[in-house]
Amino acid sequence: AVRETSHPPVAPFGKPVLIAVFVAIGLLIAANNVGAINFARWVDTHPLLLLAFNSTNKILLTVAGRVPEWLFIVVPLLRLLAPDPLFYALGVRYRDAAVRWGADLYPGSKDWLSELTSGANPGAHRTLAILAFIAPNNPVCLAAGVIRMPPRLFWGLNIAGTLTRIVLIRLLAAVFADQLDSVVDAIVKYQSWFTRIALVVLAVYTVIQVKRLAGSADDLTEVEGSEP
Repeated sequence: AVRETSHPPVAPFGKPVLIAVFVAIGLLIAANNVGAINFARWVDTHPLLLLAFNSTNKILLTVAGRVPEWLFIVVPLLRLLAPDPLFYALGVRYRDAAVRWGADLYPGSKDWLSELTSGANPGAHRTLAILAFIAPNNPVCLAAGVIRMPPRLFWGLNIAGTLTRIVLIRLLAAVFADQLDSVVDAIVKYQSWFTRIALVVLAVYTVIQVKRLAGSADDLTEVEGSEP
């Protein structure tokens, strides 16, 4: 079980560091979108570059047979882990304010994020440990920081779970290699239309995410210089 114990207060980041964290998160969101927009162009010609920008499940599946096995493990592992220390650190430093910020940035996670971090349900911490293994996404990493999950436990679960996910996707891609090749061929054939549609959808999504990121940051800047 993961138990929250008493911890000494941790000062919030200074404004320059907080801005740098937000910029880093914004760049990672942008990289994800650039990869998605260029999926049809890069999947055959630059699959490794595609993985470096975007390692979501659908891209992992389609690229799995197009790069050496060790690169397929290393590059997505680094890309998927990249945002996790940022969200974990925000959770550790800002706690309740970080929960409000995360709920604004990811509205769909509002209820369970509040439940996982409120302390009202002790079993929620065990649930969070499981989630850190099977789905260490941004809200989960934020919540792990809020409850002060020990860093060794957090990174152990996170890295092991991410590696397991990558290996399973590699195996799944090998089983359905022919079907995936057919899908990729169709996407490449109509890449101009695919790229245009992806560009419009992701432009709208990016604007929404950037507005949420900037707007919800007020909760964190308000507690700058105060005790968590």
